[in-house]
Amino acid sequence: MRRAKGLEFFAVASPFLSESAFPPPGALKSAVDAADREDIVTQYRSLLHVAATRAKKALRVSWSGTPTKLISGHAPEPD
Repeated sequence: MRRAKGLEFFAVASPFLSESAFPPPGALKSAVDAADREDIVTQYRSLLHVAATRAKKALRVSWSGTPTKLISGHAPEPD
């Protein structure tokens, strides 16, 4: 995702966007306090935004289990 800034692609896939994987647990564990943790979450939200806006025609987002809270407006869980 970091290398995508400034580029465009016909299609973009962003896999592994489950709550337990994005932001990465290691990044969150490195936070020294609540403000630092929020800064890390904000950075990953921005990173996801950049990746998603690189798609010209198609964007595929996937996760396993519960999706990350950084995805707004995601499809509801199937019954």
